[in-house]
Amino acid sequence: MEIRYLDLGSVSPEIYTSLWEYDNVVELKEPTLIKFSTNKTLIQFWQGPYWDEVTQTWKNDYTDLSNFYNAKILEGIPKCRCYIPIEINYSAEIAYYIASKHGTDFILYLPEMDVLSEKHKRQEVDAIFQNIMVEVLSDRHIDSKIDGNDVLYRYGHKYKKFSGSLYRPASNGFGYIDNGITYKFDFKLANKLREITNEISIKKFDVKDVSDVVGGLWEIDRTINKDDLDFEVIHRLCYKLGYTLRHDNFDEEYLLFERGHKRMTDKNWYLYGNNDGFT
Repeated sequence: MEIRYLDLGSVSPEIYTSLWEYDNVVELKEPTLIKFSTNKTLIQFWQGPYWDEVTQTWKNDYTDLSNFYNAKILEGIPKCRCYIPIEINYSAEIAYYIASKHGTDFILYLPEMDVLSEKHKRQEVDAIFQNIMVEVLSDRHIDSKIDGNDVLYRYGHKYKKFSGSLYRPASNGFGYIDNGITYKFDFKLANKLREITNEISIKKFDVKDVSDVVGGLWEIDRTINKDDLDFEVIHRLCYKLGYTLRHDNFDEEYLLFERGHKRMTDKNWYLYGNNDGFT
């Protein structure tokens, strides 16, 4: 079986923002794997509908991010409020991440995984992804472990997060699984974010310095080649899922740029999470 493969290299903040809702912009017709990084350091806020196990419905929080967008210490840094439905149990209204050219993200769409009753299928693929991360590090004599939807490497007496994943139903009968690898973590920017006062519930580690619990692989081994490790993850993933890569052109670039630009300029969305202006 073939899987459509889009190696996008480094993309603009607009494209980066929209890729997380690729299936809302582009009609999915075949298994698809997308690999990308951002071409500049940015702050990524995750906000979208979340699945409520009690009511068995999708809900949405209209979270005010004005304090972050108006903070002087964050001036000049692109901020992307991404639309990302969250299927896993979540203890906060919103999460934020630092993305840069020193990281890689993977988004995978597979057929026959769209309905909530098939959540276990998405979980199985997510577990394959995570175990591959552990395997490729073990081959490099780096100790790591899986902790929920994160993968952590051992650094001295600590374990530090370098990878996180998410899964959800997608459109046209497909399921969505994403994963990422951080090679160099901008802990100074992350700690600036943590200084901003707000009244919303944010997913963050309860530590004084986030660099104690989050890092990048180059911290443990500066000789790791980013391109080589990225491709090794992709190669192992396709092998375990029974796919061969078919490199394809990024013909949908303009559509995704338009969506990302709107996400980054519509104040009702990026300040308050109001999705009414989007279809």
